[in-house]
Amino acid sequence: MMTQPNLILTLTNDPDTCALLNDLLRSAGFSLLFAETTQESLALAEKNLPTAILLDTTPTLNPLETCRRIRANHLLAGLPVLMLTQRSERDVRAAGLSAGVDDFLEKPFDALEILARLRTLSRLNTYQVMLSDLTRFSWMVEHAQEGYLILNRAENILYANERAQSLLNLSEDYLGLPFSAIVEHLYTPQPADVWQQWAREPEPCFLVQPESPTARAVWLILEALETPGQAEYQRIVRLRDVTERMSIYQDMRRFHTVVAHKLRTPMSIMLSNLSIIKNHLNMLPPEEIRAYAQTSVQGAERLAGEIRKILSYIDAPLALNLGEAALLRDLPTLLQSICQSLGIDAAVLSMPSDLQETRLALTADALEMILHEALENARKFHPSHQPHIEISVWQAEEEHIRLRVVDDGMNLSQEQIRWAWLPYVQGEKDFTGELPGIGIGFPMVATLVWKAGGSLRLRNRPDAPGVIVEMKIPQESAAKKVQRSAQKF
Repeated sequence: MMTQPNLILTLTNDPDTCALLNDLLRSAGFSLLFAETTQESLALAEKNLPTAILLDTTPTLNPLETCRRIRANHLLAGLPVLMLTQRSERDVRAAGLSAGVDDFLEKPFDALEILARLRTLSRLNTYQVMLSDLTRFSWMVEHAQEGYLILNRAENILYANERAQSLLNLSEDYLGLPFSAIVEHLYTPQPADVWQQWAREPEPCFLVQPESPTARAVWLILEALETPGQAEYQRIVRLRDVTERMSIYQDMRRFHTVVAHKLRTPMSIMLSNLSIIKNHLNMLPPEEIRAYAQTSVQGAERLAGEIRKILSYIDAPLALNLGEAALLRDLPTLLQSICQSLGIDAAVLSMPSDLQETRLALTADALEMILHEALENARKFHPSHQPHIEISVWQAEEEHIRLRVVDDGMNLSQEQIRWAWLPYVQGEKDFTGELPGIGIGFPMVATLVWKAGGSLRLRNRPDAPGVIVEMKIPQESAAKKVQRSAQKF
């Protein structure tokens, strides 16, 4: 419980003192409580925690015993206690100091003196509460699992708690270092267009350390709280490590994708052929029965293979590192399979022949998930669910490939585009506000691309209804090429 500002508790049984204090203090903005016994004053003090306690000296009161009991009470021990005395009562003052009285007010009262004393006590009490709160807050921040920073108007670091120092690899002399430069040195901020405007409009975004052959990707969410009206302290920044949440999110989505899109086809093939054999066994010639049986066996083998992949995936800490790096030569077959499963008839691929032997910094499974999500969203947002899709691939800057998916569906709102890639910006109204999303397909594409060290952009078509999804994907790194070659032996 906090002390109540400008609340004065007085122990007195003198009506004249009560009336005088009422007239003097209430008009000056103070609230008053009166008690006539020690026990009553202690009960009121514990319940209300006043700014100060005044103890009157009358023949029927025992203010010294009251003060001793106040000092012995752990809830009240820090409250200021003033004793109302006559100038001639020197012995009473000496005894009061021994009992724990902080100060004395002489009767008859001087109005200016008593108001000045009590206002000073009220301010000191407020500062004490603020200091106590600041101490508790500092302890909480220093022991928090999130990173907290304070930036000045030039975006230089004025304060960083221990967690923030760890996440940003700050040295002990971090004061004054440029926040944006440190972030860009360690992480890839995503989406890129949000980060470009972050200094002026600090919207939530991801800080990503791409996956490597020996370590999984690291994900932070960067959020900021503006503090307008401050001359020096402009922005409070929070860094939340959501690596585990992203892994769980990807695990759930990938498992769903495997079950929904990989197990269905071999299961259907196997069951349909076995059903034909069962229903027409006496009518089919032996060679047809063998053909249907062989197809069923192939379906069963394919189903067993997919189940083995699922079990391997569940046991693997770096699921997207399992398997071969995606080869662009396989892209036409992959797209045909995805379009067939989604019922999309009009999809055109454009890719230079000299890129066919290029491998990406993504496994074939990851590339399939990305394309499946992009095409599924194109179908979902098309008025008739039959989009015309154009997919183009070309060499970007060195060691990167550009992949663009263009559909003729409907345009998205600016709000949808703005938050399309952020699956975790909702749910913290107290810090960032609640922000709308449009599902988990777009964020899955984003997280897979960012995890590989790539980037992407989502925008409406400028010339017609529809959406353009453009990805820049790194080619397979030299380290992964060596790793893949070693695995063959």
